[in-house]
Amino acid sequence: MRRSIKRGAAAAAVLALALVLAVGLAGCGSSDEGGSSPTSASDDQPKQGGTLTLAYLTEPSSLDPAVAWNVIDWQIEHDIYQGLLQYAHAEGAEGAKLVPCLATELPSTENGGISSDGTVYTFHLRKGVKFQPPVNREVTAGDFKYSFERMLSEPRCPATSFYEGVVGATEFIKGKADEVTGYKVIDDYTIEITLKSPDLSFLNALTMEFCDVVPKEWVEKWGKQFNRHPLGTGPFVFQSWTPGREIVLTRNPDYWEEGKPYLDGVNYQLSFNPQTALLKLERGEVDVLGDGVPVADIPRVKADPKLSKLVYTQPLVAISYMFMNVGMEPFDDVKVRQALSWAIDREKLVKLQAGQALSLWQFYPKGMPGYVEGKVYYGYDPAKAKQLLAEAGYPNGFETMLYTDNVDPNPKLWQSVQADLAAVGVKAGLKTMSNNTFYTQQSTPKTLTAGSFGWWMDYPDPSDWIVPLFSKSNAVQGGMNSSFWWSPELEKMFAEAQAMTDPEARIAKYSEMQDLLAEEAPYVPCYQPIQTTMCSETTGGFYLHPVNQIDPTQYWKK
Repeated sequence: MRRSIKRGAAAAAVLALALVLAVGLAGCGSSDEGGSSPTSASDDQPKQGGTLTLAYLTEPSSLDPAVAWNVIDWQIEHDIYQGLLQYAHAEGAEGAKLVPCLATELPSTENGGISSDGTVYTFHLRKGVKFQPPVNREVTAGDFKYSFERMLSEPRCPATSFYEGVVGATEFIKGKADEVTGYKVIDDYTIEITLKSPDLSFLNALTMEFCDVVPKEWVEKWGKQFNRHPLGTGPFVFQSWTPGREIVLTRNPDYWEEGKPYLDGVNYQLSFNPQTALLKLERGEVDVLGDGVPVADIPRVKADPKLSKLVYTQPLVAISYMFMNVGMEPFDDVKVRQALSWAIDREKLVKLQAGQALSLWQFYPKGMPGYVEGKVYYGYDPAKAKQLLAEAGYPNGFETMLYTDNVDPNPKLWQSVQADLAAVGVKAGLKTMSNNTFYTQQSTPKTLTAGSFGWWMDYPDPSDWIVPLFSKSNAVQGGMNSSFWWSPELEKMFAEAQAMTDPEARIAKYSEMQDLLAEEAPYVPCYQPIQTTMCSETTGGFYLHPVNQIDPTQYWKK
């Protein structure tokens, strides 16, 4: 997921995630010094009723699961829609485990859900699951096939490359076939998906919101306005969206999971800067800080005896980068990109965030399979940067522009990057803009020269970092590859890795890809964010999920 920082074998992924998530804290009310949680099971039990209020700076770009891929989009979609599989509702490494959602079980070779050659997946659906009102009808296998093909046929979908391993998907995307032949409806409650070759990350890819089920009749009723009238099978029903103000959800009266959700509703308050949101939380007007605690306020909050009990801190499996658009001069020159990779002082960026980040010199975050402990690509070496600029024909540097969004702490961080570049002779202007404007321009070819880019784990597998950020399929209008760099060599390595059935060999291949990425340097990995957020005293069951982060489906009001 793109944000403004912002699955090999499942078991291997969970083990790797445990390394980074182990330093996360165990619930709302935890602090760096530990202590009991006011929302722990020993203090209170889940209660029905009440409305949870969350505050965010920005609003979704869309609530159509076939299109949206930003964090706020998925946050709300996760309340409304569901698919075949999901991650366990738990914190830490436990939350990275795959579990069934609308499927009755997780397919495996042991239960017959995955063929012996690893190419055929069979899913059995829960019976009696209904679409939300006013559709109010049972979900069938045909709805899943419709939703999958709708997603692949949507020109604005940025993630079709994740699913081109399904037999017939490529032909369908190109308009050469009327259906995806590898996605079969066996009966009303059985789906069979056939892949061209084994793919150990396929089950993880099915957890993404792109694979959520939607009712055809409702989509056709609203047409292009479906993104403003979302409807699925999830625990909360969409009620209204007032642009720039709020999105209101209410409890799904026919939700299939007994006793859930606890809340009567969720209110997403929009256009609140983080400082205002924090003040509202302190006054009891907001329950959860969607964008976290402002960096400047973290020391004060952690030092306050009352507020510190409401703080939750967890490293994110995410990276904040600088992208460089290879379709625009001078970033079409690899030596220029390498030079700027040496020019940025990552440790300074960490200090500017009051330690709410980890320095990073690799293209995968700590905790992601493929990350190599101790490996360093590009340290801080201004002299080396100047040397490479001279070799590229810029002995006196050059002028350019940097772009970022206006979300704290990005403006301050990119002033630091601006100063680092000036120290090696690169005079860079800096322009900030709103999230959605920035994302739109960032994904438009030959528009933004360089600037901030954040990627947050969709699922615990390195393919989730290669496909969106470095593939040919995403180096297009509306794609996530903001550098617009891609390489036939990397495409070949990726195809080889995805076809591997040996988890260790597969991860080794992904680790090898980092060498090529470092050599070409389309992005500069800058740091790995640490999430520090807060919940109100009246919020029960609060935790941060390792993949989905905020999870209102599990919270309650005291």
